[in-house]
Amino acid sequence: KMKIQKATKKDLKDIAELFLEESNKKPYNQNYTIQTAKLRVNNMFNFGSIFLAFDNKRLVGFIAIAGEGKDEIYIDEFWIKAEYQRRGMGRELLKFVQNKYKKKGVKSISVMTSRKAGAFKFYKKFKFKENKEDVILKKALK
Repeated sequence: KMKIQKATKKDLKDIAELFLEESNKKPYNQNYTIQTAKLRVNNMFNFGSIFLAFDNKRLVGFIAIAGEGKDEIYIDEFWIKAEYQRRGMGRELLKFVQNKYKKKGVKSISVMTSRKAGAFKFYKKFKFKENKEDVILKKALK
């Protein structure tokens, strides 16, 4: 049975290691080092809350939420270890977060992902809709 708990700064190293391992894989190819991953996770703590998913005391995933205290929250990062994906753990963690923040009066939750990522289909299953107003602009610096 999966256990979910709120992360504290003592979990930073474990979260950073999971984040590093998963985010450096295709299609994401983030190129983090353990130092930059720790800095990134520390920023997640500074801008919101992180919830951890455990399977028999082993950290298997986390979701970082930003924008707390407002009508809309944002999924900053959401990672489940590859070998634990498609087992319902991401679904359980997302439902936990949705219920928790709905009780706090949050009206919506948003996330940014790539259409190429497996996460895109995952979010669509949970009735996340594409936002037609916002667009990401990108420019190559040569």
